[in-house]
Amino acid sequence: MLAALLVTRIYDTARLGDRMWSERSQRFQETWRLLVGRHCGRSAGLHGEMMIARFDGPARAIRCAAALRDAAQEIGVASAQGAHVGEIEVRGPPVGMTARVTMQLASHAGRGDIPASRLIADLATGSGLHFTDAGRISVDELEEPLALVHATSEQHLEPACRPKPKAAEPAVLTARESEVVSLVADGKSNAAIAAELRQSEHTVKRHVANILLKLDLPSRAAAAAFSARHPGPDDGP
Repeated sequence: MLAALLVTRIYDTARLGDRMWSERSQRFQETWRLLVGRHCGRSAGLHGEMMIARFDGPARAIRCAAALRDAAQEIGVASAQGAHVGEIEVRGPPVGMTARVTMQLASHAGRGDIPASRLIADLATGSGLHFTDAGRISVDELEEPLALVHATSEQHLEPACRPKPKAAEPAVLTARESEVVSLVADGKSNAAIAAELRQSEHTVKRHVANILLKLDLPSRAAAAAFSARHPGPDDGP
């Protein structure tokens, strides 16, 4: 499924004693579980010192990150977080490129920082969140440096979690998104679609992410099935 991942880590910058550090660390983990649930996220497990949560939208992930940053300060520990959007396996702890990229962002984050991939900002347009350019970072999993933003949020809490209403009619895709979903249905990779449409691979990734979010679909395979059920005007009978 397509999800926004948030990786949070805390560390001891004040050289606390073992007992005090253990108490504060446990208190933060309890707060982490509470805030992730309050922002409609789900715990996706631990990876060493890193706590991983997944959300059905990037805005929820960033608002939760801002709330966790403030909570860490109140508890007396330092926090660092990273956020990214991509496809993950629904069952089990997050594995694969999306999880590894997000963990690297959290590993490189400074005290109180919330670095996120540019894709997070692109998909959170209209959410009221603010992002500032943070340059690029080399990530082991990617051939090209990843464009980053720093996320800030004044409104931490989302409205109460409610099931998404089912649309009576399929969401309307733009002409370009219809082209992309048709090529996805043909089994073409993002790189192949980018070459055919003469666009960057990053732009194609953003189109695919928008399609999945707009149609409330969990994967590229589901998008391909949608395309088969709803052929475009140029696809023939």
